[in-house]
Amino acid sequence: MAMNVFIPFSRFIGCNLRRQLTILTEYRTFLSAAYRCEEAWNRRLQHPLIQNIKPNDYMFEMDQKYRLEGKVNAIDVDLIINKIEPSNEGSLVDEVEDLVHRLRRSPETVKTLPSTPHSVLRVLLEAGHTQVLLKILSDPLNYGVFPDYYTSNLLMDTFLEKKDYTAAARVASCNMLQEDFGPTLTQMLTLASCFSYISSDDNQPWEDYTPQLEEPEEEVKIRIRYLRNPYFDDHFDLKDPYHIVGKTLAWVSPLISGVIGISCEILGWALYNKWAELEATLNRASKRTEAVAASVVSKVKDLLAVCDDVETRERITSAISKLEAVDSKVAELDLGLLIADAVQKAVIESEQKFIESQEARYICWEKTREEEFQHQLDTYRKQKLLKEIESKKEDLAKREEVIFFFDNREKLEMLLPDKKRKYYPKRRSLIYKKKQPRQLDEGYIPPEVIRR
Repeated sequence: MAMNVFIPFSRFIGCNLRRQLTILTEYRTFLSAAYRCEEAWNRRLQHPLIQNIKPNDYMFEMDQKYRLEGKVNAIDVDLIINKIEPSNEGSLVDEVEDLVHRLRRSPETVKTLPSTPHSVLRVLLEAGHTQVLLKILSDPLNYGVFPDYYTSNLLMDTFLEKKDYTAAARVASCNMLQEDFGPTLTQMLTLASCFSYISSDDNQPWEDYTPQLEEPEEEVKIRIRYLRNPYFDDHFDLKDPYHIVGKTLAWVSPLISGVIGISCEILGWALYNKWAELEATLNRASKRTEAVAASVVSKVKDLLAVCDDVETRERITSAISKLEAVDSKVAELDLGLLIADAVQKAVIESEQKFIESQEARYICWEKTREEEFQHQLDTYRKQKLLKEIESKKEDLAKREEVIFFFDNREKLEMLLPDKKRKYYPKRRSLIYKKKQPRQLDEGYIPPEVIRR
């Protein structure tokens, strides 16, 4: 279907939806302070492995090793990142991005510890490096950082508290790209983040962190065998922020029942400009018992302006009219308040489970870190011992050759080159130049020989 360039959703925001956003943001934070598990998280600094690390010296040694061997060890990266304290002056927070990228491009990336992604995101969050955090999340191919449910909830709640709805929506879109929205609490925070983004008209820019290739100054022509047809997967290749947020809403909403689920699903398909799916959802909504928020129906009507297909526009308008014709199907509902209440309900039901699970995970990560460190230490000792054995074998072989020289004299003489046949390089005269080849004259006629 033909469509125009997407019109920013802020142009369609009405007073009703802004008021709903105001109600949603009245909750300064959804998660309690206990959710952060500060005491259990800071306990890692008391562990001997991390406590004895001198960050600057450790970082220097890792850099030297990377330059010599071209790789870094997963346990080394995990230890240094967990040692970083953003509150201290001269911390190495700026080095985190480079460390994670080096690990990802190294063969050791398959040994990445489960605590490393969590530590990376948490250190950057506490240091306030939001742009670096979003860059790492937006490029999993080069950084390999995927937030778990606990970390995803923590990030979204923190950004919602700071009213940084762009960052919250980007974290929520990571769940969509991985096609895993997790438990109910993660689903509700994902929904709240996306709804807050599309309802606000003062969002931060949605930056594109995709690595850009520098165009050469001079025209360079490269011979290739064939050209690939351009391909758009409509998932990882999405760049329009409203398409990304719309798809996230459309996918997470069916997991949430009631008015919130059906209303946000309709809004998501409209933002995503998927008119066939929008029509099917509207027809399905007209047969269900749940009502649809009037503010969502109003915004869908406005968003139809970007659709050039007259037939499609008429079908969707007909589906909306059919929905409105049914009594109590379109109701004046405060969607922002409903979402906020649903998030609070999910927090009450599952926050304590997340806290207990994460505290147990911190303890498990410490044991895993100790085991990996011991394994790495044993590997170093084994490699050192093997080098010593090889050195001793070479030394013994040289001594054996000297001791048994006369016994092996005949064998050694067989290895010497034959002195009877001598080869001398071809010499050139310094006086006469190299003789030129004779030129044959094809038209030459020999003289007649006369016998006297």
